[in-house]
Amino acid sequence: MFCYKCAQEIDNEAVVCIHCGVATKNHGNAKDTPIIINNSASSSASAAASAGGLVPRKYNLALDIVLIICTGGLWLIWMLVRPKYY
Repeated sequence: MFCYKCAQEIDNEAVVCIHCGVATKNHGNAKDTPIIINNSASSSASAAASAGGLVPRKYNLALDIVLIICTGGLWLIWMLVRPKYY
C-alpha cells in the first residue's frame, strides 16, 4: 500500500504512515486499538506527561565550580599575556 499524502510505500495494515505520520485510509477500519508510536521522542514526551510536567534534571554543582574556575583562570591568563598598547 502507498500513502496518499507522501506516496511512500507502507504496510497494508498500517494505520499511520511511518514517513509523514498522516492517518491512512485504514484508520476508520481499526477496531479501537491504540496506536503506539515507539520512538525515543514520543516515549520521553509521554513519560514527562505522565510524570505531571517537566522532567527534573540533575544539577551538578561540582561541574559548575570547575567550569567557573577554568573560565576565571583563562581570563586571568589573558589579562597577563595580552598585548599592551601605550
